[in-house]
Amino acid sequence: MLLFAPRDHSRHDWLGAIRLLGRFHNHLSGVPSRLESHRGYLVDIYEPPTAPSSTVIFTPGLSIYGREDPRLRRFGFALQSAGLRVLIPDVPSLRALRITTEQPSEIKELLISLAKDSNLVTTPHLALMSVSFSSVFVLAAATEAALCKRLNAIGLIGGYFDIEKVARFLLTSPIADPYGKLIIVRSYLEQIGSYDADTLDLLDRAIHESAIQNSRAIPLDQLFDSASPKQASVLRILAEPQSCGEIYEKVVNLFKHSWSGYSTAINFPDSMCPVFLLHGREDRVIPADQSRWLSASLATTGVPHRLCVSSLLAHGNATISFRRAVEIYRLIRAFAWFLGRVKGGRNQQAG
Repeated sequence: MLLFAPRDHSRHDWLGAIRLLGRFHNHLSGVPSRLESHRGYLVDIYEPPTAPSSTVIFTPGLSIYGREDPRLRRFGFALQSAGLRVLIPDVPSLRALRITTEQPSEIKELLISLAKDSNLVTTPHLALMSVSFSSVFVLAAATEAALCKRLNAIGLIGGYFDIEKVARFLLTSPIADPYGKLIIVRSYLEQIGSYDADTLDLLDRAIHESAIQNSRAIPLDQLFDSASPKQASVLRILAEPQSCGEIYEKVVNLFKHSWSGYSTAINFPDSMCPVFLLHGREDRVIPADQSRWLSASLATTGVPHRLCVSSLLAHGNATISFRRAVEIYRLIRAFAWFLGRVKGGRNQQAG
């Protein structure tokens, strides 16, 4: 699915999009050009072979590998091949797979600080990108006065619009990836501080195993041994509908109070930069409807944007086969729109 306004191909970077997807398809990776430190955060820097006109700061999602996640490095090199300078910071709280009260403001401040660092952002144009749960941090940062007029565009991959609906899906839907449920429940139990260390340790082990095997979803009954009384009790917490429903109600209350920084109830300024939304059609962590709803909200407020929902993407993974020519063309067209704005076409409408 693509959503766009009247056609205008004058600011589409078709060659950059083809290079990006070609590099990604060929699984060409390697080691970033160099590693820098910014206010105690490590930052991978990907330098294109020729002088770039734009820098992209990419915020990782909840991944134990952080900036070293092979999927993220693969995409970093793909962006680099499109002629962009790419910065990917390591955020310890994201690498720890936690939802915390402090995390939203921490990452928003980091993005603003990185954007101001002329030793890292060496180009006249700047864009932000993120994946999964980190989309809210980029959205929030993009509306800040310190960044709003500085940005050419933002790109959100597999992001969300309504965190309460995402929580309901992850905690109560039988088709949801257990990985998301485990992270929410583990973070919730740590926040309220009423569960024993053994329960938290079992959840940590299950999250770690799921994170390592990120190419497929691992069912809960394979992560916990029902023959063990303790593990069976944790499995009941995670699997029984009544228990999941009760946890959902309590988690929603947290998102309204202590975790309110994860809400996308954001007022988009008149000067809001263009927004690129990319989502996997069969995403089982954050359903594609989340990007559709965000697209509708952006349309209502008049923010230039482009939505691409593709069957070639799952959550955090992509399998591109050139036998699927129509889907490939749709991805190329969407990235051509985004790259055109990243490289200097902020004021062009979607096309």
